[in-house]
Amino acid sequence: MVIDLTWSEEDMRSHIMALPCFSGVSSVQPLVGGLCNRNFVVEDAVGKFVVRIGGDIWVHGISQVSVQNAMRAAGALGVTPMLRYAEAGLVVTDFVTGRALRAEDVADEAILADWVARLRELHDGVRSTAGAMTYFWPFQVVRHYLHYCRANKGPHLAALDDLDGVVDGLEKLVKPYRPVFTHNDVVPQNAMIDLAGRVQLIDWDYGGFGHPYFDVSGIATNADADPEVEARVIELYEGEVTPEPWRTFRLFKVAVSLREYLWGIAQELSSDLDAETVGAGMAALYPDETPGYSGYADMNRRRYEHSLAEFRRFHQ
Repeated sequence: MVIDLTWSEEDMRSHIMALPCFSGVSSVQPLVGGLCNRNFVVEDAVGKFVVRIGGDIWVHGISQVSVQNAMRAAGALGVTPMLRYAEAGLVVTDFVTGRALRAEDVADEAILADWVARLRELHDGVRSTAGAMTYFWPFQVVRHYLHYCRANKGPHLAALDDLDGVVDGLEKLVKPYRPVFTHNDVVPQNAMIDLAGRVQLIDWDYGGFGHPYFDVSGIATNADADPEVEARVIELYEGEVTPEPWRTFRLFKVAVSLREYLWGIAQELSSDLDAETVGAGMAALYPDETPGYSGYADMNRRRYEHSLAEFRRFHQ
């Protein structure tokens, strides 16, 4: 029997306990923090695992076929916990004993260097990929969100008027590049640091192929890093800091924050997750922001406005 995403938590627990990958399950506990999925920590006779439950979410371009293929490829590279079992709408991975990264971790040289190193390994790891995987182009993602948000009228509409021209203008400034294996959702909570100090990437809903600097810029953008940290990210990734990477970095900072801003609006309009689950996730991840997807959108609107003004100041 394949899991039904409308099941109660009790029914999901029963399904998890009966999965063929487990032996002698002793504990199934909810894992708080997801904004799109349901997650559980499972302990059995062999060890400790994470069960992630989520379906295709077409408003966000999420296909579980692509997600699972990305997880397999990233696991083979050693940049993410190994995928141990998969079925429609459900994956089981190794549990990382450690903690999720926090925004302030970008000020820690060792953590930052290891985080950037995982991205470099991922971007260089295209030979590990197999099967159908998403091509993630942030400017088209933003256009899709604009269409969706305008079709679902609400108080957000007036704020969207000028965004089409911004998207078109930025996209024209992107220089030719070689698509690489990318994560496409590089926020602090989507990386773990284990007890040995090694950073691992998690949450592959948007994993696929794309521009490397959407990942690289995401480290700093989603942690509100200062310019010194941003320069260090570029230096760690490129080996040196020169004008062209700075320009690309700042351009994709705008793309990252604009995508996150519109993601929050689209998610508020479309999500079936209950308000309690969403509120708990937001409180855990962003305790200083308004609970719910509107708080997430507003936080990233501020980031977008700041990054766009910065790009224009330096490069236009």
